[in-house]
Amino acid sequence: MTVNLKEKRELNNFLELLAFSAVKKFYPTAALKYTQVSSIENAYDFLLDCVDSGELKIAWEVKCTNDNIICARKINEVEDKNMVLNEEVMCDLCGHEFTVSTLDVYPYFELTNEYRQLVREDLKKKENRLKISMS
Repeated sequence: MTVNLKEKRELNNFLELLAFSAVKKFYPTAALKYTQVSSIENAYDFLLDCVDSGELKIAWEVKCTNDNIICARKINEVEDKNMVLNEEVMCDLCGHEFTVSTLDVYPYFELTNEYRQLVREDLKKKENRLKISMS
């Protein structure tokens, strides 16, 4: 699946707004929530493309899988999910012990410093052009 032109524009605007915010990380569901993208798969694919192009970094959270009390506590964060797959972990909140599988690992994204800086510099250039044209 791929995003259409309108969805791509909305996702780019979403990332640009994040570049001016204090947000450190976000989940793919946030991109879906704040844009008109038709599916989480489309948003996720777009975000992965942004990782490839250097705008974003992807990392992973291991969450508790205790279904009895629906814990979902974050246990660990890693840059490479393969580092934690098949490891035995225990939740410090509910005490649930489990072997980490791909179902226990959730992606999140961070804007790269380079991307934040580029977006901010572009805004300054636009503001300067507006000042000059209004003079």
